[in-house]
Amino acid sequence: MPKSKAAKQTQQYDPQVLLNSQPVIVTVIDPASYKAVFQNQVSLTKFGDISNQTCHEKIAACSAPCAFCKMPEAVRTGRITASEVPLPNDEYLLVQWSKAPTTDGRMHVVETITDITQSKRQQKEAEILNQKLKTANRELVMLNQELTERSLRDGLTGLYNHSHFRDVVNQTFAQFERSGAPLSLLFLDLDNFKAINDIYGHSTGDQVLRAMGCLLDNRQSNMGGQQFWRASDVTARYGGEEFAVLLPDTSSEGAIAFAERLRQRIMAIGLLPELVSQQTPLFPLTCSVGVATFPTDATTSAELLKAADSAMYLAKHAGKNCVKVFDRKRDVQVGRTRPLLSGQ
Repeated sequence: MPKSKAAKQTQQYDPQVLLNSQPVIVTVIDPASYKAVFQNQVSLTKFGDISNQTCHEKIAACSAPCAFCKMPEAVRTGRITASEVPLPNDEYLLVQWSKAPTTDGRMHVVETITDITQSKRQQKEAEILNQKLKTANRELVMLNQELTERSLRDGLTGLYNHSHFRDVVNQTFAQFERSGAPLSLLFLDLDNFKAINDIYGHSTGDQVLRAMGCLLDNRQSNMGGQQFWRASDVTARYGGEEFAVLLPDTSSEGAIAFAERLRQRIMAIGLLPELVSQQTPLFPLTCSVGVATFPTDATTSAELLKAADSAMYLAKHAGKNCVKVFDRKRDVQVGRTRPLLSGQ
């Protein structure tokens, strides 16, 4: 047998020296009496000699076994038990218990006490930092949502912009094309809006557009105590003084009735306080509204947009301030005087 291996097998250690070399408090306790029967050097330095004295009195300053004590559980189960003990000065101790049979058949318990204050403080700091990161992430998500929402909306009226509205029309049309349910679209254009800018100035024109934005904003669903908009309705500033309204699950008849109510509400915009205060009274505000419905008037989303726009021009040619439904025969006769704001 090699000498090195034999030397390893014959090496002996003094158990007390081993225990004294540990940086934690080690106390051996008789679980029947809770009295200390052995202390390592760290325990002696911390508590003094507490031989044959109860651990709860001398270590924890308790008149009875401590509430956090899990020594009986360690004896009963044979497993190592532990408790984290908070101290009044914001320090923490980790107390652990394990069975230690003696050579004469008795059962003792080794109690170790480790100062975990630093690790607990680091844990708290990490939790605080983690909470700050979660808060920052939530704020970032909200900011991104807000920025995304702004990019989809018109800056003056707060309504969806032309580009996003067309995306919504395409997506919604695909859904209703599968189901076959009716989908109506309104295009409305403020009559003689150029005259408002020329007579009252662009500031007044902007006020009128903002008022249209408030009227058409389906986020403000209750007006005058009555629900005017549904959550599924989608509204947009389509361009200039032209607006669009998408009405899911709405037949042509329902869309015509809705368009007429909307036309009448628009006529009341001139009565708003910010517009009534004009030095020169604002002439009656009116609009021309065109109505088109899938599947009767269109088979594609592009056709639906074109049909609603054509119907709006029928209303213009009919003398303005009215609601007209798409008519294929009259659509050919009337035609458009400007390109549809669709990139076509």
